[in-house]
Amino acid sequence: MLQTLVRTAGAVTFATALLAASPARAANPHVVIRVYDMATADAAARAAALRAAAQAIASAGVAVDWRDCSRGGAAHPCRTVRGAGDLVVRIMPASAPSADATAELGFAPVDQSGRATVIATVYYGVVQRVASRTGLSAQALLGRAIAHEVGHLLLRAPGHGRSGLMRPLWTDAELAQNRPGDWAFSDEESRQLRAAAQEPAAAADTGLIEQAGR
Repeated sequence: MLQTLVRTAGAVTFATALLAASPARAANPHVVIRVYDMATADAAARAAALRAAAQAIASAGVAVDWRDCSRGGAAHPCRTVRGAGDLVVRIMPASAPSADATAELGFAPVDQSGRATVIATVYYGVVQRVASRTGLSAQALLGRAIAHEVGHLLLRAPGHGRSGLMRPLWTDAELAQNRPGDWAFSDEESRQLRAAAQEPAAAADTGLIEQAGR
């Protein structure tokens, strides 16, 4: 789960922060991800965010084959049957208001059996606010948020790492500094991601996938 938390001493982001960068090789394992953008209505900006997410995921040695199922997307409306190992990312306008001053950047419900670990959600409104106050581009932060949640889906684990992309706590200062090491998976996470990409998850219920595009 990605959250932001504002404190008087400074804003803190509970990370759904994400990865950084080497291009994926053709021999790398790959994953197919369907994207349903119900927030930005901007195909060019969405494409930039997906490139950022792909670069982050490629840092773990996994290539991404995107299916842009959004209105105006290249694969709209994605009526073909979802493959057993395909994942789904929804970009939604905003998260529900929180009583404790936290705001989720996104979340990925995890079923360790793999059956329902297929859908992640990222909230574009929260991404915009965090990007604005830290000086990042919204596309870069959206891409990192997507990559972080995809990490949860492939790792099939709700917890976070102690450092790097999957760590749970980010300050605004760290986001603004944008150090490459902060956006990379650990060696062990990378190994697990590559293994997961080579072993498709069990097919989820059809109804669950149909709801992703609503």
